[in-house]
Amino acid sequence: MAPDVDIAVVGGGIVGAATARALGAHAGPVVLLEQFTLGHERGSSHGSSRIFRLNYPDERYVRMAQAADLAWRELEHERGVTLVERLGALDLGPVASETGRALAACGVQYATLSAPEVEERWPLHLEPEETAVYQADGGFSHAERSHGALVDSAREAGVEVRESTPVLGLSLGRRSVELQLERGTLVARAVVVTAGAWASELLEQVDVDLPVVPTRETVVYLDVPGAETIPPVIDYARLPAKRDGGITRVGQAAYALPAPGIGLKAGLHHSGPVAHPDEVGAVPEDGVRDWVSGWATSRYAEVGELRRVETCLYTSTADESFVLERHGRVVVGSACSGHGFKFAPVVGRTLAALAREAAQ
Repeated sequence: MAPDVDIAVVGGGIVGAATARALGAHAGPVVLLEQFTLGHERGSSHGSSRIFRLNYPDERYVRMAQAADLAWRELEHERGVTLVERLGALDLGPVASETGRALAACGVQYATLSAPEVEERWPLHLEPEETAVYQADGGFSHAERSHGALVDSAREAGVEVRESTPVLGLSLGRRSVELQLERGTLVARAVVVTAGAWASELLEQVDVDLPVVPTRETVVYLDVPGAETIPPVIDYARLPAKRDGGITRVGQAAYALPAPGIGLKAGLHHSGPVAHPDEVGAVPEDGVRDWVSGWATSRYAEVGELRRVETCLYTSTADESFVLERHGRVVVGSACSGHGFKFAPVVGRTLAALAREAAQ
């Protein structure tokens, strides 16, 4: 059967959008398929903001974040919009010293600040003996704006974008991949699956095992005056005790960042229960909501009312790394493991290169 397109990208979240944009220069037709509408709230890419940081205790991610920083700046120049607000980023707790060593190994400038130095610069509270690692290139991404910029760039480069087009099945041909849609089929020379929490079940149909676990994470929005001027904070020093307030997974770190137009966005990283992505009507966890609100009150000088609570999906590997693989004519781009948004342009380029090879 003759292919309808050269490359089909399944999943229009941040990674799928970045991959589609990177395929814009491809000689043959490319289509991006999204099962819902773009910017929907069922997955992992929606919302007002995401932390952008070079701060990682692993040199690989520091270097990857440096490349992503350049890529976002290029996209900002292309689109004429600000996508990353570079307020800096603060790490607190025992992992911060490892972060400092990784930054230094990659030639990234940073500063270790005392509690008084932090409190002099921002309305934050540290214990007298605490220190913070501050890196000036961090900040937060305008999530919806960044996603839209990637999609618009892909469209302008000739990529066809189809919303409300779920892919129900995949099957392999001799030199093609057949995608079963709600109405008819689409035949491609190669397919890139960037479907987040939906990827595993789809890939099983072409005998590709994707060992990931989707979880549903609780996110809290609080009224904090001047939140948009305060660097994002990742706090490894304070975690809840297991069963504290009904919390079953204590997470890895508390975090907070500006949420433009709302206030402060905060959460407990990797604390959510295992979930199925098709579950509708899932509610946030009360225990996480209450603990995160209390944590924010202990760290920020002034915290007002709770504005809202929502959930989002993480799709994670055991070591929280990304899966960027080619299996013949099938390319896998999952999972983000709860920290992949910032890397999207770099990941998209990698997946696009694999897709071009697969389509040959």
